[in-house]
Amino acid sequence: MVNRLFQMVYLLLEKPYMTANELSEKLEVSKRTIYRDLDQLSAAGIPVYTNRGKNGGISLLSDYVLDRTVLTHDERNKILESLQALGEISFEEEQAMYDKLQSFLGNETQDWLEVSFSTWGDNGKAAEWFRQIKHAILQHKFIEIEYAGANQNVTVRCIRPLKLCFKDQAWYVYGFCQLREDYRFFKLSRISKLCVLEKQFEREYVGKVLTNSYAKDIQGREPVTVVVEIKKEMAFRVYDELTNVITNNNGDLICTFEIREMEWFLAHVISYGEYAKVLEPESVRELVKQKVKEIAMRYEQEG
Repeated sequence: MVNRLFQMVYLLLEKPYMTANELSEKLEVSKRTIYRDLDQLSAAGIPVYTNRGKNGGISLLSDYVLDRTVLTHDERNKILESLQALGEISFEEEQAMYDKLQSFLGNETQDWLEVSFSTWGDNGKAAEWFRQIKHAILQHKFIEIEYAGANQNVTVRCIRPLKLCFKDQAWYVYGFCQLREDYRFFKLSRISKLCVLEKQFEREYVGKVLTNSYAKDIQGREPVTVVVEIKKEMAFRVYDELTNVITNNNGDLICTFEIREMEWFLAHVISYGEYAKVLEPESVRELVKQKVKEIAMRYEQEG
């Protein structure tokens, strides 16, 4: 919100008058939010005025200049550091606004953070989905996606997008799925097509969604606890990819999974080849055995 208030002040400094509609479109929030922000600016002592009439609008005093002395040295640095961190995780090109604020607040902060949520060789698809979904959420517009689910089927879903979430090294969109008639998480990397529809929905407040109260998590399924033994030769992969890892007396690794997508787990554990063995439960051991048999049969059929 601090970033938005600074943006609003800079917009009003650049133009003598702006309407609430113009500010709403520029800042991608509702008119009600604009008026609340104006109240906060006024309470902070920034002279914001609203004039009614044909040529009216929202304006600042013509001779108003931002006074950076209202902030201490530490406060200026903390604001810039926070904005830099937000910019790093936004998938958006907000460097121009950051540069303006840095120029105003001082150039003393260190470039302390660099984040990339893309994978090596990424084609930018996730960033584009992020940008489109963000606008759909802020404008309360439905989205239609072509989605590859854990059941190996590709389906078309119409969703009320409510929130973008980052969890377990991946971005998700959380919203109400009309096909399932329930709230769901959808992994951005599994979206093959996305369209923002003109149809709008009523704004809905959902609060925190990445909490223990959502135990069913991504696919709406209860987790299954699986224990896997992986040879120490694969330690470089295990520590990169897994948590809940302990070492046995032989130096091999015992890994505990909570899985909700069985097909993903089977593919993952088989990718370790002869270095991995499921210890429990027995039902999952049998599934792995069956999957390995199917792979062998396919090679035999091909000759």
